Amino acid sequence: MTKTHFGVLLAPYSAEMHVGELPNVAPDQLLLKMEMCNICTEDYQRWLGLREFNKPMADGHEYTGIIIEKGRNVSDIYQIGDRVGRLNDHCGVCEDCRRGLSSDCQNTGPKMGIGLEDYYGQKAFADYKIIPQRLAVRISNEIPAPQAAFLEPLATVIAGIKRLHIKPLETVVVIGAGPMGLLNAQVAKIYGANVIITELVPKKILRGKSLGIGEVVDSSRFEPEKEVLRLTKGVGADAIIFAVGNSIAYQQGYKMLKKLRGRMLFFAANYPKPELDCDPNDIHYRKMELIGTYNADNADFFDAANMLSNGIIDVSTSLEGQVFPLREYAKAMETASMADYRISVDCQGT
Repeated sequence: MTKTHFGVLLAPYSAEMHVGELPNVAPDQLLLKMEMCNICTEDYQRWLGLREFNKPMADGHEYTGIIIEKGRNVSDIYQIGDRVGRLNDHCGVCEDCRRGLSSDCQNTGPKMGIGLEDYYGQKAFADYKIIPQRLAVRISNEIPAPQAAFLEPLATVIAGIKRLHIKPLETVVVIGAGPMGLLNAQVAKIYGANVIITELVPKKILRGKSLGIGEVVDSSRFEPEKEVLRLTKGVGADAIIFAVGNSIAYQQGYKMLKKLRGRMLFFAANYPKPELDCDPNDIHYRKMELIGTYNADNADFFDAANMLSNGIIDVSTSLEGQVFPLREYAKAMETASMADYRISVDCQGT
């Protein structure tokens, strides 16, 4: 048995660190000494009471850890000292999983993770954690831990970009230069797009420009629809990525699209729910595509691990640069709810 400390959300604005025991490592399992867990939008929206959640919630899913023990049946692929993240939970046996659509699996419950069965969530804001080897994804030990913890969010971005079917030299507009907007912009560029970012917050505009991958439109000074048309010589964008869930952003993106066969990818959700006002007849005659994306399939996680490990993408711009010890879990949540970029929790800071 391994003692573990872990963060628990009891109610909006109420979080504690609890102590529990993990079971012995089974033959096909890995024991991780957790390094870092970044705070996702979903995490702090629960903290703010904007999202309902099961209680007590011990979650966290943007993490990385070091293997310190492995079961006797674990493959030699995984060695003591390796850094790993994990795939999203999926059963592996349903038709969706076996078709490669692990993100569509319906056979996962609210009490994920191994051990600590009285708690909901993945129990990843913790100093130790057990995962099955089939969910482990290796990431280079050479990159900073907060960046390695971007495995899951980067995988979701890759999944969305694949759904857009970007062709080289197409114009893709990313609305929003927050942490996920910057990731979307970089991955769209890797897939061959000419990227335009629109943003109105000065700090985020500077972050967008620091990437050096395309034009950044200051929406506080210019009408972004007109600027996109100007930059595309009146043609408009081939595709829009909504990296913010915002009714005004939806209206802007709708007006930025080229006349025919434009695509809109709805990457971000938001609470309270934003509104989408569009003409179904317009969608019909202009042959537009409205694409939803959520979660990621197994292949997307391995693509993300490759990008991170080989320095193909720079996720440092999506970090606020603040790290809180696990014992300050509540303070970390409060800070994350007000920050522009990801806040990290040092899982060994008990």
